[in-house]
Amino acid sequence: MSTAAADGLRAFLAPLLTGWRIQFGRWIDGTNTDRYCVIKPAGGLPASLVREPQFTVLLIGGLGDESTVPGAAADAVIEAMRAGSGSLVHLQPAEPVYSATGDGRHVFEFAVSAITN
Repeated sequence: MSTAAADGLRAFLAPLLTGWRIQFGRWIDGTNTDRYCVIKPAGGLPASLVREPQFTVLLIGGLGDESTVPGAAADAVIEAMRAGSGSLVHLQPAEPVYSATGDGRHVFEFAVSAITN
C-alpha cells in the first residue's frame, strides 16, 4: 500500500470533513456523539511506475444524527473526487453503501481506487 496515497487521501478529505475525526486503519470510538471518517487500506495493484492502491472510507455519524448527515458527507466527498484528485493523480470512488453501528449510528461506506506515480 502506498503511504503517499494514504497521506494524499487523508489530506484530500480533511478540508471536506471539517469537524469529523479522521482515523486510519480502524475505527476507535471516543464518544458516540463524534462523527468519524475512517480510511482503511484494501490492497490494490502495484506496478513499477504507477501504483493503484485501494481504500474503503467509512463515514460514521454521531448518535442522534439523521442518516442524511453521513449520507450528505459521502455525496460531497464523492463529488469532490470526481471534480479533482488533489495531490494524487486520480481518485475513483464507488457508490456509498448504508449500514449502521450496534448503537444505531448511521454509516456510509464506499471504496476508493487511487492512481499514483
